Amino acid sequence: MSVREQAALVVERLRRTGTMTFRALCGDSPDTLTTVARFLSLLELYREGAVAFEQAAALAELTIRWTGGDDADADAIEIDEFEGAPPEAAAEEETS
Repeated sequence: MSVREQAALVVERLRRTGTMTFRALCGDSPDTLTTVARFLSLLELYREGAVAFEQAAALAELTIRWTGGDDADADAIEIDEFEGAPPEAAAEEETS
């Protein structure tokens, strides 16, 4: 599962609609891994200033608002890939 691919999907949907709830954004996720990748992509997009989060109260519905402008796309935004354990953790697992 690619965080970058999910970011492209998230950017496309948010640019089209302007705002979406997290529930709606992940409503078609086929599995938990896809939902996690979309969540990670949202964190990266937030870090880059392309989205804003709104939540009325703790544990209330999370709404995501596109703030990246009309010409921004996922390719122009730096998205980190999260694949597997960090190298030092993988090395520790191999020696155990």
